[in-house]
Amino acid sequence: MRRIVDAAPDADIIITPELSLTGYDIRDDVHELAIALRADEPPSALAPLAQLGNTTIAVGMVERGDDLVPYNVAALYSAGELLFVHRKIYLPTYGMFDEARWFGRGQQLETIELHGWHCGLLVCEDFWHPGLVYVLASRGIDVLFVMAAGAGRGVTDDENSVFASVATWDRIAQTTATLYGIYVVLCNRTGVEGGLTFAGNSIVVAPDGEIIARAPALEDAVLTVTLERSRIARARQPYAHIRDDEPGFVADQLSRYRA
Repeated sequence: MRRIVDAAPDADIIITPELSLTGYDIRDDVHELAIALRADEPPSALAPLAQLGNTTIAVGMVERGDDLVPYNVAALYSAGELLFVHRKIYLPTYGMFDEARWFGRGQQLETIELHGWHCGLLVCEDFWHPGLVYVLASRGIDVLFVMAAGAGRGVTDDENSVFASVATWDRIAQTTATLYGIYVVLCNRTGVEGGLTFAGNSIVVAPDGEIIARAPALEDAVLTVTLERSRIARARQPYAHIRDDEPGFVADQLSRYRA
């Protein structure tokens, strides 16, 4: 917690990786680590976040729902007050992952206004399901924050990373930013835990798809980036994909196929 609080105390918004308060490989410990989140009763374990004043911080943690189910969540706090919670919707069960065994699945997808920016928030695997990004973009977000614990797979001689898997994350982030004319802020964990090596390489992608900041793969880092609204305007000219889109038509078609 202290490392998180001290990371960037003067920032408007701080984003941390998935499950940043607990670590990723927690398995049956999810029940012991789960915390009930209530806006009118901040848990004592999160009291240090109040030291950040009006800085908004997104932390990854385990929430104990009213149904007593543990959820993998991204929680937004400001001055110690809970602003927003996103429960991870897609829980991977492939390869080395078995999250559906430990966590409940989120059922809501919302947006939030932060410091004058309309924002969406996803957790790791959520980002690999473009329908979620489409819904958030259709609601007019300016920035998409992604909190991840993406493992490093394969090796590469790419100058940006030692892990081949990083290139795929880059492509998804750059494509998302370009299609919708939004910033994509991807905060990925680094280090080793429970036999997993996390890939790091957090990035910030501008609305035109340019990667404007990148963290290293094998060490902790703090990226400090100033987002410029003018870049959103420039990226959406002449492109107007989201303006011309028809989410109602898409919803109708999905309803037909689901039926």
